[in-house]
Amino acid sequence: MNRMELSAVASQTHRKGLFAGMKLKKKKKKGEKGLTIANKDALGDHDESANLQHGTLRRQEEGEEDLMNSDALSNVFGSLSPKKKRAKLTARIHEEEMKSQNYQIAITIIEARQLVGENIDPVVIIEIGDEKKQTTVKEGTNAPFYNEYFVFDFVGPQVFLFDKIINISVMHNKLIGSMLIGSFKVDVGMVYDQPGHQFCDKWALLTDPADIRTGAKGYLKCDIGVTGKGDAIKATQKTADTEEQIEKNLLIPKGFPSERPWARFYVRIYKAEGLPKMNSSIMANVTKAFIGDSKDLVDPYVVVMFAGQMGRTTVQKNCADPIWHEQIIFKEMFPPLCRRVKIQVWDEGSMNDVALATHFIDLKKISNEQDGDKGFLPTFGPAWINLYGSPRNHSLMDDHQELNEGFGEGVSFRGRLFIQIAVEILSGGARESKFSSIIKDIKLPSKDKDFKAPKGKDKTEKAGEDHKSASPSDKMNSTEVEIEPFDVPSEIYEEKFEEFLLFGTFFEATMIDRKLGDKPITFEVSVGNFGNITDGVSAGAGGKKKTHNGEAEESLLHEGEDEISHDLGVPLISTTPPEKPLITTGNRNYQYLPYNERKPCICVKSYWGSQTFRLYSSNTLEKMADHLEESLEQVKELIKVSEIASEEKMRTALNDFVSQCRVFITSAEKRRKGLNYTALDKKRLMLFKQELEAMSSDAKGIAQQQKKKIPLDEMMRETRSFIDKIRFLADEPQHTVPDVFIWMLSNHKRVAYARVPAKNILYSPAKEQRGKDCGKVKTHFLKLPGKRPLGWTVQAKVDIYLWLGPASYANSIMENLPVGYETELPSNTNAGHSVMPSPACLLYKTLHLFQLRAHMYQARGLIAADSTGLSDPFAKVTFMSHCQTTKIISQTLSPTWNQMLLFNSIVLHGDREEIAQFPPEIVIELYDDDAVGKAEYIGSTVAAPVVRLADQNYEPPKLSYHPVYCGNLSGGDLLATFELLEIPMSDPDRLPPLDPPDAGQFYPVPANIRPVLSKYRVEVLFWGVRELKKVQFLSVDRPQVLIECAGKGVKSSVIQSYKKNPNFSGLADWFEVELPENELLHPPLSICVVDWRAFGRSTLVGTHTINCLKQFLYKTQLSPHATPNRLHIVEIDKVSASPESPQAAELSQEEPFLADHTYDEVEQGQCAVLKPDPYLATVPATEPEHSASEPGKEKKQKDLKKSIRRSTKRRKRTIADESAENVIDWWSKYYASVLKMQKARGIFANEEKPEENNQTSDHIALIIEEEPDKKKKEKTLKRKQKETPNLATLQIYEGDLESEFNNFEDWVKTFQLLRGKSNDEVHADSEDRIIGKFKGSFCIYPSPKDGSLLDRGQPRILQGIPPNHSVKVLIRVYIVAAFNLSPADPDGKSDPYIVLRLGNTEIKDRENYIPKQLNPIFGRSFEIQATFPKDSLLTVLIYDHDFVGADDLIGETKIDLENRFYSRHRATCGLQSQYEIEGYNAWHDANKPSEILTKLCKDYRISGPSMRPGEIQVGTKVFKGQTVFTEDENEEPTESYEHLSLKVLHAWEEIPGAGYKLVPEHIETRPLYHKDKPGIEQGRVQMWVDMFPKDMPLPGPPVDISPRKPKGYELRVIIWNTEDVILEDENIFTGQKSSDIYVKGWIKGLEEDKQETDVHYNSLTGEGNFNWRFVFPFHYLPAEKQMVVSKRENIFSLEKTERKIPAELVLQVWDFERLSSDDFLGTLELNLNGFPRAAKTAKSCDLGMVVAASEENKISIFQQKRVRGWWPFIKAGELTGKVEAEFHLVTAEEAEKNPVGKARKEPEPLEKPNRPDTSFSWFVNPFKCLYHLIWRNYKKYIIIGIILLILIIFLVLFIYTLPGAISHRIVVG
Repeated sequence: MNRMELSAVASQTHRKGLFAGMKLKKKKKKGEKGLTIANKDALGDHDESANLQHGTLRRQEEGEEDLMNSDALSNVFGSLSPKKKRAKLTARIHEEEMKSQNYQIAITIIEARQLVGENIDPVVIIEIGDEKKQTTVKEGTNAPFYNEYFVFDFVGPQVFLFDKIINISVMHNKLIGSMLIGSFKVDVGMVYDQPGHQFCDKWALLTDPADIRTGAKGYLKCDIGVTGKGDAIKATQKTADTEEQIEKNLLIPKGFPSERPWARFYVRIYKAEGLPKMNSSIMANVTKAFIGDSKDLVDPYVVVMFAGQMGRTTVQKNCADPIWHEQIIFKEMFPPLCRRVKIQVWDEGSMNDVALATHFIDLKKISNEQDGDKGFLPTFGPAWINLYGSPRNHSLMDDHQELNEGFGEGVSFRGRLFIQIAVEILSGGARESKFSSIIKDIKLPSKDKDFKAPKGKDKTEKAGEDHKSASPSDKMNSTEVEIEPFDVPSEIYEEKFEEFLLFGTFFEATMIDRKLGDKPITFEVSVGNFGNITDGVSAGAGGKKKTHNGEAEESLLHEGEDEISHDLGVPLISTTPPEKPLITTGNRNYQYLPYNERKPCICVKSYWGSQTFRLYSSNTLEKMADHLEESLEQVKELIKVSEIASEEKMRTALNDFVSQCRVFITSAEKRRKGLNYTALDKKRLMLFKQELEAMSSDAKGIAQQQKKKIPLDEMMRETRSFIDKIRFLADEPQHTVPDVFIWMLSNHKRVAYARVPAKNILYSPAKEQRGKDCGKVKTHFLKLPGKRPLGWTVQAKVDIYLWLGPASYANSIMENLPVGYETELPSNTNAGHSVMPSPACLLYKTLHLFQLRAHMYQARGLIAADSTGLSDPFAKVTFMSHCQTTKIISQTLSPTWNQMLLFNSIVLHGDREEIAQFPPEIVIELYDDDAVGKAEYIGSTVAAPVVRLADQNYEPPKLSYHPVYCGNLSGGDLLATFELLEIPMSDPDRLPPLDPPDAGQFYPVPANIRPVLSKYRVEVLFWGVRELKKVQFLSVDRPQVLIECAGKGVKSSVIQSYKKNPNFSGLADWFEVELPENELLHPPLSICVVDWRAFGRSTLVGTHTINCLKQFLYKTQLSPHATPNRLHIVEIDKVSASPESPQAAELSQEEPFLADHTYDEVEQGQCAVLKPDPYLATVPATEPEHSASEPGKEKKQKDLKKSIRRSTKRRKRTIADESAENVIDWWSKYYASVLKMQKARGIFANEEKPEENNQTSDHIALIIEEEPDKKKKEKTLKRKQKETPNLATLQIYEGDLESEFNNFEDWVKTFQLLRGKSNDEVHADSEDRIIGKFKGSFCIYPSPKDGSLLDRGQPRILQGIPPNHSVKVLIRVYIVAAFNLSPADPDGKSDPYIVLRLGNTEIKDRENYIPKQLNPIFGRSFEIQATFPKDSLLTVLIYDHDFVGADDLIGETKIDLENRFYSRHRATCGLQSQYEIEGYNAWHDANKPSEILTKLCKDYRISGPSMRPGEIQVGTKVFKGQTVFTEDENEEPTESYEHLSLKVLHAWEEIPGAGYKLVPEHIETRPLYHKDKPGIEQGRVQMWVDMFPKDMPLPGPPVDISPRKPKGYELRVIIWNTEDVILEDENIFTGQKSSDIYVKGWIKGLEEDKQETDVHYNSLTGEGNFNWRFVFPFHYLPAEKQMVVSKRENIFSLEKTERKIPAELVLQVWDFERLSSDDFLGTLELNLNGFPRAAKTAKSCDLGMVVAASEENKISIFQQKRVRGWWPFIKAGELTGKVEAEFHLVTAEEAEKNPVGKARKEPEPLEKPNRPDTSFSWFVNPFKCLYHLIWRNYKKYIIIGIILLILIIFLVLFIYTLPGAISHRIVVG
């Protein structure tokens, strides 16, 4: 390669003359930029040729530099890409299609905390797309508790679902309109990517989108889960944990920082080019048809959508190459929880706007989340993105509009868009940052104000158009989208264009659909708009290169056009000459084009930016991934052969990978500067370096395995993860050259296409950077555009050689073509000074004759295409222009054709050695033959033949499996091989001999190719058939099973009456068959069930095919007696005998198998043990009354551990005792088990771990108690102990029991019988196809030499199989609870009840339905009598109770009881964790542990159990433990082996010869399904089933699991006084502040029972005196610490809804207003289970006591009963007052005995408060008001005023009367 490369460079240097040589020399000495520019000027004009030369020069330097390091590279990558002339074969014809799927989004809104606002009534609204649901409204609280569940169903392709945004907002509910408190957004894809596809119990941070400066508006705790079909949901038990750290548990993906700042996302839209010219609206097309104008009719604008917001640019009229220069700014928190930016180009039409194309940018691909300097913010460009969509037909209507909206794969280029994305983090609110202020300065003043969309179109839903009166600052701080123009920095447009050539040669075109008829066919190859004949640029880009879109391009292309065409001297052509198709020989199914010796060529010239380095890195990475992937495949093959070889291969692959990484990193570091790298390019290079370094060091670790031996599957898993990582890195977001499209045109109409990514065929002189299909002949299967119907056939198969690369490498275009061609130039050109002669076609003169033999042996696992559930398959083999079919084998899914298809005289052109190395590919299609109509397609595969030339020795080829695919569905495998034999010219008959054909003229596969067979015996166990549905409207009554394998088979007996007994009378049978010695080639085994009807007719019921027989191959095992006879001694518990000695507490460490220990040993270290007394077992210390009342009855049953730690000598009455009104019952055990399960899962990782060694823990307990000064510690320990009393627990399984115990298929397997078609995706795996089940098993082994039939007198398969006669059984079904049921009522709730069906028995529990509940606690048990095998399927259905209309099914689950009954895991009744005679954990099996143990030993033929004091021996194992128990000190000790027997049973799987784990006492969590929503869980039900055979002693009464009834309590709150309440009102006259204080109180959930004190008027100091009593009755479950509220949801509800919520008391202080609404002053919320201790005085009461209260300082009213003291009122985080209150909790019974009055009423009235005289209402006592307000403050002014008034009146009167008096005087005299 190097030599060739250098000569190429040399020749070009020679042609280009002096400068090039000079430059190269310089370059080697690290050339400087200045020089380059000098050269540029020296070349004279800036004309096109100069530019082109530049390109060449630059390319040459790159070539040189590549050469320098390419030696290293090609050595490393040499092994990867051997010189191949053909691309790698792929068996799949159709790629993955986008298919619609069902999804369910389940959201649980649990509670909110720290909501901002005063006295708000919060309601949560969830919006996904157009669907909207809301919770109930909670009144007056900042921490509402909802626990409401919502389900959204969605159908559609995954990509669109994942872009949907879940928007959760919390509103303050008002009568008129609601006010947003805060909202939260996450996209569905983000949720789906989480472990388990869910966020569970996480706190979502609420923010206000209108003002991003304000920070958190509160937190909302919720679960969000997205499930698709078949996704398993992890059921999680909720924990009520008050002390939760919100910050540590935020709803963000792992690795996100908990503090997320706000950021601005800038999307700058520069310009677009090459958009489709025609306007898409109909009217415009009509206009065009009439006027015939060719101006651009498109009016484009761009819409960007991100995080549920949308912004759009202005519209550019009549412009296919628009320039916008606008930026759209989104504000969102960073990192955002929404990942994809959707960019759409729209065309504005007069009638409606139409999308032209859609592009998505994944933020994950343009950013890096790592910490420190490694990570980088999302950044993109400025770069082009290529747009794809529907084909450009000038038809009036676009048939494939959905392709332009992003649905499905785009089938043609629709232009490209130049954009840039940047993100800037806003530190501290949304202050203007540098970036934006620079932009603001540049802005054009004219545009700034009235920048509106033309025509004022307001289509954009708040997309920045509605500048009503928003001041700029508002706009800055809200998350509203902003759109503004910007000025372009000049350097961005200096994009260097480079000339690219695309060359292609068509080698064959066959399999053309016959529908096309004989119209001439042409192929068109285009890249971008170049070469597109509809409205693209012609291939040569002659005068049509558009020069009107910006000066930049003009300077480039300024006068170059003539020169190029002159230079090349060849008309470049993008289409092949039209040719009429011919019909294939042999089977006339297809047409082909006769490209025999003449192979037509195409050549397209195009211009793109020169960022090919992006594609080069992509290709290199891609090659590394492919190499690893291939190695993995080889390893998988090798595993079957040998372990060592496969590990070796794995290691070499990893070592190769390490060296490739090293080389890639060094070459990346040497990258040229000055190539126009965008920020993202630089960052990506860094990222490649980091990731590859990290991966290669991992790979090194795995390959060398220094630390520890890594198993092979672990290595494979790691490698898989490397491959995925590399593939992720290789995907380049910034596009350069667009994809190449190959279109087939029939009669100028576009029919079918193939799309080839440009990077795959891009040329680079460095091998590893070259595209994988560059310069190789590759087979493309053309597809129909748009939505393809299912089972569509291939439109055409084209073998084409493609080469795409910069024109400077033109001379290597032809170098990899198959040799032996001559070029034929078009006649009309003068090839005088051609750079590269572009041939019109290649002529291959030499031809060779071949014969193809297709050895079609058999197929397996095909798709069923008939209603019977079978197919009539035949295969169609197409090779070149020949096509043949095999015979039809009717009614089977595993046909054995054993047929050889002969293709004679096949003509192949070219060099025979090359043909031998790279033969053409063969396409095999499988069809189902139908008597009527066309054969149905059921899958296809592609294979390469084994070639043998005339002069080589013949070796028969080996059969191998080829995977078959039908669309996306896997359609089985084909066992075949193909050989291509050269026919010698001299002696045409000298070919390997054929076996003679059979009667039908079919040639069989030659014997030397068929697999070697040997005799095997197949034993069959026929147990029975189950659940048969009706066939042809008749129920099945006399079924029979036919087993068939490789042409041989056996029949079962006929069941005489299926309804009476569905089991077979004959249990076992066998047959002999010849099977291949190679296990991998074993044929499938089929099971058919037929039903015998009247008159000897039989009907096929259903079939099942077992494709892999490996699981049934019988391997001879060592007999169990061969194990060495050594005793294994297992010590269960050592207990020293002396009752007083403290060592009694020592327990030896258990053997590992007891790790799942019987006790809930959560905080064992804290058990309050005063003095150990090993012989006493009572109930836990939490129940003094209870244990005393039953003296010593329960002694025997407690496990030793408990007995060691209890003492009755001197029991302190603990706090826990006082509250122990809760009796221990089954539910205590249940909750203890739930807690244990969570601990095991590490939910409480932060709490202390249980000590590993019991010894230490007991000692700790003793020491603590003995040291008297640890009073305080003692107290806290006792509290802890109370939280987790040591109860017996049961096992809670998160799934169903079957999945824990391998479906109980240890004795018999269940095969589903299928019927009906499976060839469409809807039915492929749907329940409808299952028509019934067959229970049986197989055992396959080589036939014994002597032909002896029986092994010890019976077939091997019958060993350990129970007899199958009918058995009567008593069945008890316990249904505990159900979770997350799917809502069945329109209000989003359900009223569930249980229905059980077993055989003909149906139990409907309709009257016990639970109203309005999605998480009902049923606590119901049912008893059913049943007869196996007739009634063996138990169905548990949950229905929704409706008053009107039929009840709806919510979901159901089915349990096969028979499998459990007979299973060796003993699933009849679970083993309890400990043995007790009575109480909450009484033994409920019919047999005692010792009896069970004896029976098991007998069944397994194990010697034992021999019981001796202190030990039990079973087989060779001895178990030691306590067997003697004392009841009381003075009584005789009694002996009991039950406890120890139970231990042995729990360890049963470790006993040699037994080996099955026995089912423990358990609760299984079974998913519920509904047939209308297949595969999607509709909820889960927790339950268990016990079964007792009737012939054994009957068990005791059923376990009582009825739900606990809540206890009635009454909380009495006395509000004595308030202090320091803030003063709200101001006196008009005096300005004095005062408040009219009153206190409101209620218990959350019982808002209708709100109570208020009277008003303390005119408090001037904030002091209020009340002496007022509130009385709140409520119901409470002490064990769950939950309050139960039953109330009607609204007026129309018929039913009361029961909800469980935490018990919280709310006290609020208010200011009374006469005329307006009252003012809220402060609130206090107390959780009655744990609230801060009160302050003794008002002075010591402050905010800190509530905000920072630690666990220790909290008290529970349920323990303290009575509390009095001071607590603070809070409003918006400020202290606004203090209240002195007294709480007194009494039970409902006590409350009846000693009632109290509300307020100050009888009985036990409170005295009136002593309030100051100022406290009154002016409305009621106006005079008093005058006195207090006016007289007391203003009396001197008033007195002076009155005196003055009297004086004034005196003067006025005096003056008034004076003249009269004077005149009177005068008159009178």
